[in-house]
Amino acid sequence: MHIVHRKWYSALVLSLLLALTACGSTAPPPVTLGTAAPPFTLPTLDDASVSLSQQQGKVVIVNFWATWCTPCVSETPRLVQWQAQHGAAGLQVLGVDTLFQDSRDAVAEFVKEYEVAYPILLDDTGAVAKQWAARQLPRSFVLDRSGLVRFIKIGELTEDDFQREVLPLLHTP
Repeated sequence: MHIVHRKWYSALVLSLLLALTACGSTAPPPVTLGTAAPPFTLPTLDDASVSLSQQQGKVVIVNFWATWCTPCVSETPRLVQWQAQHGAAGLQVLGVDTLFQDSRDAVAEFVKEYEVAYPILLDDTGAVAKQWAARQLPRSFVLDRSGLVRFIKIGELTEDDFQREVLPLLHTP
């Protein structure tokens, strides 16, 4: 009888391990350096929609942020400036507001106050933030012209980050 219990227990443990392994295999791969950026399409503040795939051929900064996030507020003028100065050279900033923890009115007011001219995308369910593992804010991902992740930053993007990580990508066809 003792042997039967041991076999049953072993079968149960093996089944649980297989189930956990199978569950893990369906999760999207993590966003890491050198990998292709996961696709997304999100609504904008004016109810249009923007897809990451529409940015092919550009150097893209995907910036996850929220209006209540102090470092996000601090870096916004730099993002606005970089977009204005380098947009013609192929830079595209995409601001992804984590609307599931923010409000649409606060975002609209923020965009007006800081004169944000780049697209502000609304992640109202948090699905894209989860897919990109953007838990701490701000979190930015710099993509090269082919859509590969070349730089990841938790915290404010600085002028040094831009000079070191983004500008060289803009000079690469």
